[in-house]
Amino acid sequence: MRFHFDLTDGRTTMTDARGAEAADLAEAIAQAALVIEELRRGGELVHVEGAWDLVIRDADGRDLHRIPVVPRA
Repeated sequence: MRFHFDLTDGRTTMTDARGAEAADLAEAIAQAALVIEELRRGGELVHVEGAWDLVIRDADGRDLHRIPVVPRA
């Protein structure tokens, strides 16, 4: 299945038009969580302001899952 991974703060959305293949939603969530953790450990999210979420969508554009990237204060 093809999943799309958008980043949003509720006002601005960076859309993933290309997407990526995963066997199912559980695999897509696991892959997304690993990438977010790597970004956190690497310090790449230190200067990001505001609350950002990674939204996983299906090929039809339906929101399937949301993961906080930068938690709300």
